[in-house]
Amino acid sequence: MREKNKIILLTHGGWGAALNKSMGLLVGKTENIMDIGLTANMTLDQYMLKIENSVMPVNKNTIVLTDIPGGTTSNVALRLTQKYPWTILSGVNALMLVETIMHQNEDITAEIVKKILEAGQQSQKNLNLLFRSEG
Repeated sequence: MREKNKIILLTHGGWGAALNKSMGLLVGKTENIMDIGLTANMTLDQYMLKIENSVMPVNKNTIVLTDIPGGTTSNVALRLTQKYPWTILSGVNALMLVETIMHQNEDITAEIVKKILEAGQQSQKNLNLLFRSEG
């Protein structure tokens, strides 16, 4: 049987752990997902080493979800792609993670990446009441 794609959450603080834990309420039991939080006292090199020590083995069907485009978590992930064949997507939110989990049994293709990114974007809505009084 094919092993589920590995999903690695790289986030600041404990946000990835909380997001991962909440998936149990949304999709049930999850597998092969890990979160590696960046703490304020870590250097870039320490964070990279923590990731490398935590994620082995990796393969071409490893998806890394980071919290902030251009942030330390994303920059470290990009550096590590020099060694590892990861797909990195940034701006993770709950629906983006749900979509990634839904595709854990499939090879990562451009179409799958597009679906994951669209799920993340479609989850962003202005939910103001339609019948709000003006003033």
